Amino acid sequence: MGEVAKGEKYPIHALGETIGGAVAAISEKVMVPPALAANSVLSACSLAVQPYVNVLLPIGDARPVSLFLVTVAESGDRKSTTDNLATGEIAVYQRELQEHHVRSEHEITARKLAWDASKGEALATSKKRGREAIEQALNDLGAKPLDPMVPTITVRVGTTQGLLKQFEIARPSLGLMSDEGGSWLGGYGLSEDNRLFTVATLSDLWDGQPVQRLTAGEGATSLYGRRLTFHMMIQPVLAGRLLGDAEFKGQGFLSRLLVAQPESLVGTRFVDPHAPVDDTIAQRIDSYNRRLAQIIRAKMPMDEDTRALRPNPVPLSRSAQILWWDFSNEMEKRAGKDGDMSEVRGFALKLAEHAARIAAVLSVFQQGPRIEEIEDEQMANGILLARYYLAEAARLFGSASPNPIIMAAQKVSDWLKDKWGENLISVGILQNFGPPAVKKKAATFVKDVIAVLVEHDHLSARLPSGGMVSGNKVRDVWRVQVRND
Repeated sequence: MGEVAKGEKYPIHALGETIGGAVAAISEKVMVPPALAANSVLSACSLAVQPYVNVLLPIGDARPVSLFLVTVAESGDRKSTTDNLATGEIAVYQRELQEHHVRSEHEITARKLAWDASKGEALATSKKRGREAIEQALNDLGAKPLDPMVPTITVRVGTTQGLLKQFEIARPSLGLMSDEGGSWLGGYGLSEDNRLFTVATLSDLWDGQPVQRLTAGEGATSLYGRRLTFHMMIQPVLAGRLLGDAEFKGQGFLSRLLVAQPESLVGTRFVDPHAPVDDTIAQRIDSYNRRLAQIIRAKMPMDEDTRALRPNPVPLSRSAQILWWDFSNEMEKRAGKDGDMSEVRGFALKLAEHAARIAAVLSVFQQGPRIEEIEDEQMANGILLARYYLAEAARLFGSASPNPIIMAAQKVSDWLKDKWGENLISVGILQNFGPPAVKKKAATFVKDVIAVLVEHDHLSARLPSGGMVSGNKVRDVWRVQVRND
C-alpha cells in the first residue's frame, strides 16, 4: 500500500508581492494550504485580466491568458471560505452590475419601443416611393438597439449549452468557477451523451477558438472572441472521475488543467486566542482586492455589435523568449519516450504555454492592461509555477477514483502508528475505538481493510491461537507491524 505521495511546497514567492502577499495572507487567515489559496487567487486574477491581452508566444501564436485550474481538497478544508475571500471583489462588482441592470430596464425598454415606432413611421412614409426609399429609410434609422449585456461574470454550474447562452447574452469574459465541483462532475454536461461535447467546447475556449451554440429554433450561432477562466474545487473521492478518465486525457482536456492537491491541514489548525493579531494579513488582502477591483472594472476591448473581445497581443521580451525556448526544449526532451514525464506527455508539451499564460496574468495584474511586453522576471516566475503544476500532474494524473478500502487501510495504518499502543489488534477494537474510517463499520468491511494491511506487512497474518487485546482474550487477532520511529 505505501504512503500516498505528498506534493511539493507551493512557490508563493513566484506570484509577486501583491498576488503572493494575498495568497500567504489568505492561507494564514483561513488556515489552508498555500496551494489551495493560490488556485483561488490565480483564478480570480485570470478572470480579471483575460479580456485585455493575449500572450504572443515566440512561435508567433497569440494565445489567451485564461487559466483552467482544479483544486482537490477534502470536505472541511475550507474551500468555500478561501474562494470567497479570493473572489470577493468579483462578486461585489457582479452585484453592482445587476443593480444597474435593474435600474436601467425602463430606459432600455423605452429605447426599443421608440425604435419600433420610428421603424413603423419610416416604412409608412417611404413605401409609396419604392424599395430604394424603404432601404434608405431603414438605413437612416440604424440598427435596432441591442439588449444590454446580462450582468453575469461567474457561472457556478449548469449545462454547456447554458454556458454558451451566457456567452451570447452576457459578458464575453466569464468564469466557470465553483467550490462544489462535484455538482459539475456529476451534472448533465458530463453525462455519457454530453461529455465529449462539453470537453471539446471547454478545450476550444481554452484555445481561444470560436464556439458554436446549437438550438432547434435558431440553428447554429458562432461566438468569436470569448474568454473563459475555469476553476473547480473537488473532493479527493471524486477527483479520479476527472484525473483518471482516459477519455479526458485522450481528448487533451487534462493537459489544459493546472491541478493542485495539497495535504489537508485538518487536525492541525489550532488557534491561540491570546496571540496578537497580525494586522498585515488584512492589509495584504486589501491591497490585492483594490487591484482586482480596479482591473475587473476596466472597459473591455470589444466589438460593440458582436461583443467579440479584441485583446491586445503582448510579446515576450527578448530575454524572456530565451527563457521560454529553454523551458520548451526541456519539456520536449522530458516528454519523450525515455523521458521522466512521458506519462504526462500531453501536459508537459503544453507546459511552456501554461508558463507564458501565468507570466502574462502576473504581469497584467501587476502593471495593468497596457503593458508592452512580458519581462524575463515574470517569465521565470511563470516557469517556476509551471514546474509546481508539472510535479502535481505527474503525481495525480491517471489516478483512478480512490478505493474506499485502500483509503480506510491508510487511515488505520496511521492510527496504529500514532494512537494504538498495544502489540495486537482485533476487528472489535477497530469497530469500537478505531479511526472514523472503520469505526462502527460492518465487520466484513473491517476485515477487508485488515486484509490490505496484512498484504502490505502493516499487520501480521492472523495469529492461529488468538491473543490478549485490552485485557481480553480474543480469538482473531493480528500483530501490529508498523510503529513510529
